[in-house]
Amino acid sequence: MNSLSAAELARMRSTQISSLMDTCVVQRYSASANSYNELIPTWTDDASSSACGLDMRSGSERYGNKQVSVVYDASLRLPITVSVDVKDRIKITRRYGETLSAPLVYDIAGPVQRGPSGIRLLLRKLVL
Repeated sequence: MNSLSAAELARMRSTQISSLMDTCVVQRYSASANSYNELIPTWTDDASSSACGLDMRSGSERYGNKQVSVVYDASLRLPITVSVDVKDRIKITRRYGETLSAPLVYDIAGPVQRGPSGIRLLLRKLVL
């Protein structure tokens, strides 16, 4: 199998970014202990937003040799340069270029899927 050249990867990544019509903010996970030593989770918005592509079709996927099933409400494409952890959240602030009156907030439902041109996440909708 031939590996992709640097020019091919750059072209694929450029095409990926140009197809992302939504805007999102990664909310970074952190936790601190209260006076009872219970962990209290918090999510803090990144300082900058990122182009993304939200697909609001639900589904399920199976992983591993034990066939663990992951049910999700939506999937999201991100540029390869965005770093994401499975404990983070995703907040969609603009959809097709229009600012949302109430942002959509999602938990990451499955493992981060990294491809040659971008990142794909499976999301579970949060009701806040």
